[in-house]
Amino acid sequence: MSFTVRRYFLILAAAAVLWLAVAGFSLVVGAENIWQLRDSQPDAFNQILSSRLERTLTAALVGAALAASGVAFQALLRNPLAEPYILGVSGGASLGVILATVLLPVSCLTFTIPALGLTLSAAGLAGFLMALVTVGAVYLIAQRHGRLDPYRLILTGVIVNAFFGAAIMLTAALAGDRLRNEIIYWLMGGLGSLRARWGELAVAALVILAGLAVFVYQAAGFNLLSFGEDVAASLGLHVERRRRSAFVVASLLAGVSVSLAGPIGFVGLIVPHLLRMIFGSDHRLLVPLSIFGGAIFLMIGDRLVQLVPYNLVGGLPVGVVTALCGVPFFILLMRRSRTPQGAAP
Repeated sequence: MSFTVRRYFLILAAAAVLWLAVAGFSLVVGAENIWQLRDSQPDAFNQILSSRLERTLTAALVGAALAASGVAFQALLRNPLAEPYILGVSGGASLGVILATVLLPVSCLTFTIPALGLTLSAAGLAGFLMALVTVGAVYLIAQRHGRLDPYRLILTGVIVNAFFGAAIMLTAALAGDRLRNEIIYWLMGGLGSLRARWGELAVAALVILAGLAVFVYQAAGFNLLSFGEDVAASLGLHVERRRRSAFVVASLLAGVSVSLAGPIGFVGLIVPHLLRMIFGSDHRLLVPLSIFGGAIFLMIGDRLVQLVPYNLVGGLPVGVVTALCGVPFFILLMRRSRTPQGAAP
């Protein structure tokens, strides 16, 4: 779909307005009617509102990061099934979080940086550091003659994911009953299960926003990559440099997302496909729309599970809901299209 500058900004403005509307909806709607508490129980009102604000920001950051990373991986690998967790980064980050939760004493699970006034989660930091290690290992293994080979990249990711999956199961089996239940719930993708702090959200927001800015800047290059490496190189794109930088940024965004909220699937797969079917495959529009779309998708999903009273199911993890909804939705998208919707136009 071609677009003018005016149409471009109108579409993005509409997406931003919809994002703000969904964010406001997430704050005021839930199983608990906070407006009834505002005057009678102001402390409870403030506590619930703060909790919802924290979850809404987490959902927006994680959804935007996963959707944008999905677009990047689909463009880099020219594979319509590529998604943020394909390279094993989620497994590495998950193992880091779980090991810190199991091995560290409760008093060490959070720490404060006095100079910045930030309280951070040691488990979240461990997950991010493990994501960095995983990115480095996958990058080194996937190189071939000094170049990043897409096929070796996917194969390496599958192997690394299998290894970390086995390590996670072993760690969970050796943990006590209480920790095992907490680990299982977190692996389902529960936004409120990591004891997130505002300091942690602030640091994650800086990393994620910086990564999203890089993807917006690289959007035109993604268009060239969709025509193939040779064509992109002939048009002046440094293919290997672009592939390396986008791979590292997308992997780090996936690692931050897992550290913040656990592994939440299908956001990076469904959102880009749906937007590509509606607006076309021009990444100059697709990348920023995926940022808004991913945030909206996950905020709505999290708010839907929060509408279910806690005493009925003990709190539904949003990752389970996105997977249950994502599988039939993806099948429907594939059936509606005669050919798979890939990164190439």
